[in-house]
Amino acid sequence: LMKKKILRECIINFWYFIREVVRIPDQGGAVGGGARYKLHRGNLALNFGFLLNWNMFVEFPRQHGKTISAVVWYLWVFNFGTTNSEMMFMNKKHDDSKMNLRRLKDIRDTLPSYLQMKEMMGPDGKVKKASNNVESTTNIINNNKITTKAGARNSAGANGLGRGCTMPIHWYDEYAFILYNDVIYSAATPAFKTASMNAKKNNAPYGILITTTPGDMTTNEGIEAYNTKEAATPFNEAFYDYSFEKLEEVRNSNTSSSFFYIRYTYQQLGSSEQYFKEMVIDLKKNWVAIRREVLLEWSKSSSNSPFRQQDLDEVERLVMKEPIQQVSLCNGLYFLNIYKPMDASMAFRYPPIMGVDVSGGYQKDSSTITIIDSRTTEVVADFNCNYISTNDLAKV
Repeated sequence: LMKKKILRECIINFWYFIREVVRIPDQGGAVGGGARYKLHRGNLALNFGFLLNWNMFVEFPRQHGKTISAVVWYLWVFNFGTTNSEMMFMNKKHDDSKMNLRRLKDIRDTLPSYLQMKEMMGPDGKVKKASNNVESTTNIINNNKITTKAGARNSAGANGLGRGCTMPIHWYDEYAFILYNDVIYSAATPAFKTASMNAKKNNAPYGILITTTPGDMTTNEGIEAYNTKEAATPFNEAFYDYSFEKLEEVRNSNTSSSFFYIRYTYQQLGSSEQYFKEMVIDLKKNWVAIRREVLLEWSKSSSNSPFRQQDLDEVERLVMKEPIQQVSLCNGLYFLNIYKPMDASMAFRYPPIMGVDVSGGYQKDSSTITIIDSRTTEVVADFNCNYISTNDLAKV
């Protein structure tokens, strides 16, 4: 009876599954055991989007559970969340997508046997096992399937690969390093759309997930990933308090992209400066790798750049600051970043100066607002959005 209760709770409650049931295998730990799922601000946002069937573009620093969090969700979907469905895992190399599938199987093996869904009793009384190999796996009880995909070596191969992705769930891991990712995505998305609409009609999970570390802006795949990120709607933790209808309004306000962009720094995910120091040593002070893998910076120079790297770093140091507060505008559709509080007693003598630059809201350029302290000329607040309409900008 207790097993039935646990199984039912796993089916209807994903949060119960990650809190009480799933365990993550850890190196040197007991066989079949593992560590509890670690929930932080990053994968909380990720799981929130999963449950709403969002398309998401996600960036976390290394060693902060980006891949494992995705794998745990897909394991829940595979075993409990849907039936007669299929998922696609893709990575920059086929070996890497197969590794993600292997991680899923390893986590599944830590579940109690009655939750693993690897075999069932046939009508003849014999045990029937699911189809399983290094490239795909099938759930014999609910007929779900996970298929891994290799990358493409040319544009024609990428087009054919994408057209074969008729699944309602797509996962592109390390998207910024997948060759011909723009061709694959363009070919795969129409097939995904049909499958996702079927899943939506049946109240089953669907969606596209892109997880990646920042890519090289001197490559086509890096530029494609960067443009996808830039077009997406930035995630804000104020969304947790929004109704479903309000969240749909936020998503629909971006006419350039269906994606939400979720990005968290190592500080926001609870890591100290000791983590950063250790990563600097582990990466042998390779600052290109450190900026990409740890600081989530997109490479902005090439070997023939007319600017010195030191100059670019200094400019970035001056402009890349985290806001101390965000103010919601237009009923929560947009957010103004506040960087420094202003002295109200000085406002009459030194009124703030606001500059506005208007674009058309077609993703090619951003509409921006910058507010400076007229006494010190410091930037105290700003607004930047590349999909806002001119009417909404006027309201802002």
